[in-house]
Amino acid sequence: MFKELLFFTSVLLAVIMILPKVAFAWGGHKEVTYYCLKDVEWIKNFDSIKITPFNYEDSDRRLGPYYIPYKEGNIGDTTSALEILITYCEEPDWGLDKDIDSFLFKILGYIGLDSSAWRHGYWIMGPIKLGGAPERFIYYYNMSINAFKNGDIYWGFRFLARCLHYIEDITQPQHTYPVPYKVIVQKQFNPKKIIPIVQNHHFTLERYQAYQCRVGNPKYVNILTSAKPIEPKDLKAFIVESAIKSSKKAEEIWDIQSKLYGADIDKEEEFNWYPGLEQDEALKTRYDDIILEQLSDLASKVKGLVLHIGKVVEGLSYPIYQRSLRGPIKQFVSLFTVKSYTSYLSRSRGIIDDGKISSRDRP
Repeated sequence: MFKELLFFTSVLLAVIMILPKVAFAWGGHKEVTYYCLKDVEWIKNFDSIKITPFNYEDSDRRLGPYYIPYKEGNIGDTTSALEILITYCEEPDWGLDKDIDSFLFKILGYIGLDSSAWRHGYWIMGPIKLGGAPERFIYYYNMSINAFKNGDIYWGFRFLARCLHYIEDITQPQHTYPVPYKVIVQKQFNPKKIIPIVQNHHFTLERYQAYQCRVGNPKYVNILTSAKPIEPKDLKAFIVESAIKSSKKAEEIWDIQSKLYGADIDKEEEFNWYPGLEQDEALKTRYDDIILEQLSDLASKVKGLVLHIGKVVEGLSYPIYQRSLRGPIKQFVSLFTVKSYTSYLSRSRGIIDDGKISSRDRP
């Protein structure tokens, strides 16, 4: 049984590695984040924030520079916390995680997986859990805390917006389990046959969900606005638990889409989704239920994280989470030592200023 599981896990990993350089996630990060946060009272207090320059060290070595965009105005102009969060929750998709210079990404580049795909996923394959989304989530959490501590409110919220992106990505089932084993077997382990079908399923889910949010479907709006906050007690568990939950929904979503849209979605030609294509009401209802369940988890985590940051800014004690020595290369190497991948995010290791933000640093 273990050998069989390891075999299929290896095959699935191989398929993931050769997927095109496209990061699949929920559609409409901006709309989803807006509905999650529009009623959070704490961020309403920040309605006139001065836009400040990026004065932070980029921890990445890059093949080319990442030029910081300012979409809501120029440096020195004012903006609001909500505007920052709904604008820059999409920023990791703008090339922020691309072209990272590392030994691991050079190797993965030869088989089609770039640094962005790695950092926006957390793939759960039997005993193996692999991907960089949790690490990036922790990284921008720390960056947000440090910016707020230093009195840089603009970048406190902007780093928080980036942080939100990864928890939102990880609640999309196909970011944690991109293709069922049975599809790999049916297509005789042939990536050229598998990849177009994977794209069809991923893009269809993304476009369907994004459309519902953009047109203000009441069921979708209500699930995002009414979800109860879940604040993090352990950041590692906070995001990984969502990934595990997400992965368990992926195969059912795939099967529903195959039935709901017919044979065309499982062909090797591009499948074009458009509104109203769903004719089977029972299947559509179940499809909505799964998506809404995942969006509810997303909304609870997004609200909870923002409220947690609010308490930090108000001076409550807080942990600074750090990466352990187990980086991406060691994760990858561990696959070949037949050890299950365990979390590489450490527990709290340090407190800045005894866990308090001093009164002079508060907004």
